[in-house]
Amino acid sequence: MEIFPESASSYSSDIDNLFWLIMVFVGIAFVASLIILIYPLIKNHHSKVPRAEYITGNQKKHLKWIVIGMVLMAISDFAILFIEHGTWAKTQEHVPDDVELHVSVIGKQWNWVFIYPGPDKKLNTADDVVVDQLNSELHIPINKNIKVDIKARDVVHSMFVPAFRFKYDAIPGRTVTRWFRATKEGKYDLSCAEICGVLHSNMRNFIVVESQEQYEEFLSNLYQSQ
Repeated sequence: MEIFPESASSYSSDIDNLFWLIMVFVGIAFVASLIILIYPLIKNHHSKVPRAEYITGNQKKHLKWIVIGMVLMAISDFAILFIEHGTWAKTQEHVPDDVELHVSVIGKQWNWVFIYPGPDKKLNTADDVVVDQLNSELHIPINKNIKVDIKARDVVHSMFVPAFRFKYDAIPGRTVTRWFRATKEGKYDLSCAEICGVLHSNMRNFIVVESQEQYEEFLSNLYQSQ
């Protein structure tokens, strides 16, 4: 049984590894919390301790366990931050220099709008091509770095591509620039992960990953249709 969605991007395995890392720390904390909760109930069963004792928690022997818990929690947090820094830097802080395609994805109620650069290969110029249709597809070439400007026209949306482990909020008035590189050809869900209105559940588009030749053919047909 598959635990994660299909992995289809260059850094999806890095995100999955961080998930397991956090699961280990949280799992240990969960088990420890259960032991701390259940052990006193068994130790202080009414048959062994007939009279209840009021404990303020101010004594050193009580406070030390609070301090120990806080220290262990801080250590685990810093360990996670240290280990995940490389993945954070790669996915969040830098867009690779060798970008093959720069597109804009705009969320609106209730559809994703795709904007491709025109024949001049530059985004945000007069010959840009806009695809604004329900359940439309964003076509990209495989194994190429794709730069994405994420925007919103009305309310907060969230661009979510599970197979790429790609999820970022689209905020009105802001442009969030991120990147990904798809490693498997196919058709992948692109949905909104932020409740954005009564038809939020219908806000479903797709990303089509295809060969360079197929992408160029699609782009040529798209230019001719304008």
